[in-house]
Amino acid sequence: MNRILTIYLLRQLATAFAFATGAVTFVVLFTQSFRLLSLVIENSATMLIFFELLGLSALTFLPLIMPLGLGTAVVFIYNKLATDSELIVMRSAGISPLRLIEPALILAAGVAVLCAILTLWITPAANRNLVSLQYKMRDSYAVFLSHPGSFNDLSEGLTFYANKRGPNGSLQGILIHDVRQPEKTITTMAATGQVVESEGQPHMIIFNGRRQEFDHTTGKLSELVFDQYVLDLDSLRNATVDRFPDPRELTMAELVNPSPEIVRVKGPLSRFEGELHARLATPLLPVSYAFIALAVILVGAFNRRGMAGRILIGALAIIVTQAAFMTLSGFIARDSRLSFVLYAVALLPSLLGAAFMIVDSPPPQLLPRRMRGAVP
Repeated sequence: MNRILTIYLLRQLATAFAFATGAVTFVVLFTQSFRLLSLVIENSATMLIFFELLGLSALTFLPLIMPLGLGTAVVFIYNKLATDSELIVMRSAGISPLRLIEPALILAAGVAVLCAILTLWITPAANRNLVSLQYKMRDSYAVFLSHPGSFNDLSEGLTFYANKRGPNGSLQGILIHDVRQPEKTITTMAATGQVVESEGQPHMIIFNGRRQEFDHTTGKLSELVFDQYVLDLDSLRNATVDRFPDPRELTMAELVNPSPEIVRVKGPLSRFEGELHARLATPLLPVSYAFIALAVILVGAFNRRGMAGRILIGALAIIVTQAAFMTLSGFIARDSRLSFVLYAVALLPSLLGAAFMIVDSPPPQLLPRRMRGAVP
């Protein structure tokens, strides 16, 4: 009977958890989709890139959504059991409070393990891939080829202009002005141009133009008139310099022992320690939110007409805990000595919820005679 009851409650909790987490994830993704779609359109990327960005974004905030989804599921299912008098029947049959909360704790432990896997390994990799994909998208040569009629600053000192787009994807009225080298200025003009692929590398072939190079040291101007000239588009990209990843993109090993170069650029060292403690403390939240939800429903007398007041208190407790956790995560990035407070915030709801439930549960000798000896 105990096993059947556990499976029954666990199935309902898992279903509610999946629905709550999926709904919140959909809402967050919906709000993020406008920004990501605008980024994709501005950089002339494909819809495949858009969905890839959405997927990576979801992995970055799932560790914060899953504990909230679990708390919502526990409140919903146990409140439903209370209003349907199922909890009263279970207790009258001698089911102990520990047996009643066991399914919720099992699910909370599973969610905590998933959060640990996400925060320790998957989310950092997703953050790094997300940022890298955005840089790659911005650096693509398709960005400046898709905006004819406007001057495009590809990098500091390099400007590309095309008057209009011609047939078959060609460009007309091309101007490339390069002042990246202080000692000389290079200006290339062409009537038309066409992008081609050669051995997997993009090139632009420009026709009927001239290339002027002015040497500032000698004051000489040299000019080359050509019928056909090949440009390596890699030299026209807004090439990204070597970028040092943020602490949220680093692996656990890199956070524990960051390289001196990263500390020098992304320091102070407390930022890395703060990120490390935040990752380690996040998996504690599902258990705490489960205990908050269990305490507000199971502690005290049942009310079949609803327990809106208790549910509101539980929701406020979860929101306050989440807000305090996120605020402290920012504080310990500046002073890692506050890390113990972060763990206290993540653990305190579990301890308080368990204490309230223990105090509220009557000892076995005080149970009615007909409940003694029943299934524990």
